[in-house]
Amino acid sequence: MESTNEIKQWIQRRVAAVSEVYTAFEVLSEAGIELGDKDTDTQVKCPLPSHGAQQSLGSAARYYGSDRKPHFHCFRCKYTAQDGINLYAKIRGLRFMDALQDLERRFRIKTPQRPEGPEIVAPDDRESKYVSDQWDDIPRMLKLLEGKLARVKPKSGLSDYTKFCRVLDAVQYDFDKINKSTPAMSGILKKLRAKMDEILDMPEDLTFNE
Repeated sequence: MESTNEIKQWIQRRVAAVSEVYTAFEVLSEAGIELGDKDTDTQVKCPLPSHGAQQSLGSAARYYGSDRKPHFHCFRCKYTAQDGINLYAKIRGLRFMDALQDLERRFRIKTPQRPEGPEIVAPDDRESKYVSDQWDDIPRMLKLLEGKLARVKPKSGLSDYTKFCRVLDAVQYDFDKINKSTPAMSGILKKLRAKMDEILDMPEDLTFNE
């Protein structure tokens, strides 16, 4: 059966393959940052969009090439990237998994097969212990709620639907970034499910059809 640990290992294998050919050094170089060589520490300007007008204040970041694991850190943004994928995603404004897939295509890296496992099907009984016991498996719960989202859309207002999408994206991003489930993620998804169920239970004459 597919497990959270198997998914984590699957993602880690993909990250390792990309990291072999694409590091923070390559990302910074592509962003127009002047560097020495890969093994040299260099004071640089921060290329992140969030830095904004503060770029004009001079070099506020550093590329640590001499470390065992070269990385980037901005002292003004307080952002650290231990690998090229996260830094690439941050500069481009991408979700981590979108950045990973983009780089796999770019460098023609074959994606290892995802672990196989049975799909979770939401039972009619919303309080089913089967579902309750699965909330710590964030990837599966995200997939379950994405399916529920499709049923909610015709009955919810545009504002609520947009919020639901953003919450799911935020939890997916957090999970992809740290590669593990947390109680906070589980709590957020439980609240989101409850809100979706409220809308699904509303009489037709009280729902929105935008």
